[in-house]
Amino acid sequence: MIKSSRIHYITQSMPNKSHQQLALDACQAGVKLVQLRLKDTEAKEMFEIALETQKICNRFEAKLIINDHLDLAISIDADGVHLGNEDTDHEVARKELGQNKIIGATAYNEKDMIYHQQRGYADYIGLGTFRKTATKPEIKEFLSLLEIKALIDKQKQNYDKPIPLLVIGGVKITDIPPLLSIGVYGIAIASLLNESDDKKMTFEKILNAFKQAEIKDEGNG
Repeated sequence: MIKSSRIHYITQSMPNKSHQQLALDACQAGVKLVQLRLKDTEAKEMFEIALETQKICNRFEAKLIINDHLDLAISIDADGVHLGNEDTDHEVARKELGQNKIIGATAYNEKDMIYHQQRGYADYIGLGTFRKTATKPEIKEFLSLLEIKALIDKQKQNYDKPIPLLVIGGVKITDIPPLLSIGVYGIAIASLLNESDDKKMTFEKILNAFKQAEIKDEGNG
């Protein structure tokens, strides 16, 4: 059973809005999973931000997962954690969090994907980067639609239980149907919602793109 949402919303550092306000705006728009991504923040402040964000998520019945910081996820009893390849080992995270929490992994290429697939500790794999994104400006290499399809095909051919893939990095609303059509489970978004002037309408368009893809799939079935 997949515990994770097909749409992950990620907070990011912005000049005029706190992570808590971003999470509130996203939840009001309809988001059901928030990934709190705190960078260059002191431990005490991270704890306070995480607690406040958790209260917001609870109010809207949304899940909260913490990016990078397993200790923080444990301390507030978050719904899960997303760990990069240089963060805490996923095996350690599973032992610490138990089976009922969400654990996300990161894959930039086939090697990363196979590594996480073979180990089997992750509930989903964040696959990217798809396009240039403000969240990770240091990334210089990107995965095309064809490259992602090739990875998904290999995953399905070689594993009985493929780990769901969420594409991350500059995903646009028009990208959603083609991504879903090749077997992508879902998407992760940040700037797409954070920079929107009408977040509720933007999120409705995202949901409609998912619905259209499902209708198209049914029509081809």
